[in-house]
Amino acid sequence: MTALSALALLWIVTLLARDDPSLGGPPHGTAAWWATAVTLVLQSATLVWTRHRATAALASTAALSLVLAVVFPSGLFTVTALPVLVAAFLAGLTEAWRDVRRWAPASGALVAVAYFVNCTADGNSDGTALSMQAALQAALVVGLPLLPASLISAQRATRAAQQETLAAVTRERDAKISEAIALERAAMARELHDIAAHHLSGISIMASVVARQTTSAPSEAASGALEIRRQSNAILEDLRRLVGLLRDVGPEDEEVKTLITIPGLIETARLAGARVGFDLRIAERRELGAGIGPLGQLAGYRMVQESLTNASRHAPGARCLVTVDDRSPLRLQLTVRNAPPSGAQVRPTPSGTGFGLMGMRERALLIGGDFDAGPTDDDGWETRMSIPRESEHDFPEPPT
Repeated sequence: MTALSALALLWIVTLLARDDPSLGGPPHGTAAWWATAVTLVLQSATLVWTRHRATAALASTAALSLVLAVVFPSGLFTVTALPVLVAAFLAGLTEAWRDVRRWAPASGALVAVAYFVNCTADGNSDGTALSMQAALQAALVVGLPLLPASLISAQRATRAAQQETLAAVTRERDAKISEAIALERAAMARELHDIAAHHLSGISIMASVVARQTTSAPSEAASGALEIRRQSNAILEDLRRLVGLLRDVGPEDEEVKTLITIPGLIETARLAGARVGFDLRIAERRELGAGIGPLGQLAGYRMVQESLTNASRHAPGARCLVTVDDRSPLRLQLTVRNAPPSGAQVRPTPSGTGFGLMGMRERALLIGGDFDAGPTDDDGWETRMSIPRESEHDFPEPPT
């Protein structure tokens, strides 16, 4: 494309010189004309052959123009500036600035010398003016296209750096999210061990009681009960070996957490200075959490615990309300709502990592429930978890 453009420009200059001899261009078909055409083709070919090294192409095209000025000086010499200009723009656009800074002055010097030699051969003897014109020619042909090219290159580099930074931040956050999920699932696995240990221990004790108190077929019943106890102890030992390396139990973790222990959790928060209310809605003559498995009860307890911790962190001093709605025959609804911090005029901006909400959502998915969290109309915050029942009970319909 550069060769075609340069040859077309050469043809136009020749036609104009035919009508206006002051342009000083040789007529078509002369040796100078053909030399200029060949130089333009060579310059364009240089741009193609050295497209991965634009600085080398810049120096080569400038050197070819100097050769033309020495061998066949003419008024058509100015046309050879077009490939040099293109090479300078490509160099500034694609090459590193340290390379451009080294090659651009040398190429500009070649262009200035070529211009000076060509004009001297045409009979121009004013050395001072000619030197200034040669320097201006070099600045226009080599220096001028470097400015927009360098600007575009800098913008590209900045955009690439921003994308790389964003990609790095995204990878880091993904890694943190994966780590948080893994830690949360490991915690759930440890808690599952606690639940199994708690209930299997009860089975073991019950089996031993049956073995002592049975009166009918005492030998067979005692043998079966002892086998139940042996199997229960084996399962318990297997579970302990399975997660023994992950388990890090403190004194406060000895009690298995259920929905019934939520009031104790709220009382502990009150003793720490939190303003927490408790609203229990339950059907008459029904135990809290009936029909909900141990894992679901633990998920509800952890949701309330994490919500109260978040409220004390992000809205210190704000009043909280824990609502347990156990009237539906299908699901139990847990809601923790906190008011905005005292004196807040605008909605507070979340400042945490979001891993706590992620853990609560993971627990809800594990038990087949639903979880949602978000700001309220009064600039507070609310978390909601719906826990399905695992067994059917004769619950009365909630009042309308």
